[in-house]
Amino acid sequence: MSSIIMKLRRSLLALTGIASLAITGLTSPAQGADLGEALDSVKWRGILGTWVDSETKGERVKIVYAWKFENKLIEVNSTMGETKGISLMGYNPDTEEVFMMGGNSKGGGNIGKWTMDGSDAVLDLSYVRADGEKGKMNIKHHWVNDDTLEISGTTEEGGESFTMTLVRSK
Repeated sequence: MSSIIMKLRRSLLALTGIASLAITGLTSPAQGADLGEALDSVKWRGILGTWVDSETKGERVKIVYAWKFENKLIEVNSTMGETKGISLMGYNPDTEEVFMMGGNSKGGGNIGKWTMDGSDAVLDLSYVRADGEKGKMNIKHHWVNDDTLEISGTTEEGGESFTMTLVRSK
């Protein structure tokens, strides 16, 4: 993306008050900017905690977002069926982006970037499965209320989609 488009995009986001999860709302990183500030700026610190699918209460899907290093790095542990995954979510102050990278118990890996679409957090993810198959996914996270998230996603290749409701585990 050209630098002019990037500057225009940043200006529009700042003007509308809809900052990207990857942007703290400034045109350049603030001194000491970190992931905690990025989450606060878009009101997404509430993602921290344990989330389970609403149908089976965690037997099918469980995701835990926890600080690995306070305000700097979040460790995301997931269980989806028999597949376990671990990812790290961090903030790059140079690019003002929130990134995600991880792998799973079957040998697959992924890398992605978080942005905002209105008040929804969106993870654009590139992945490679253990068998070498590559793909891209777009995963939207929508707050229903403080204890409920609706997650929907689509794959770039086949256009396959899914929707799932996660509830905060108490």
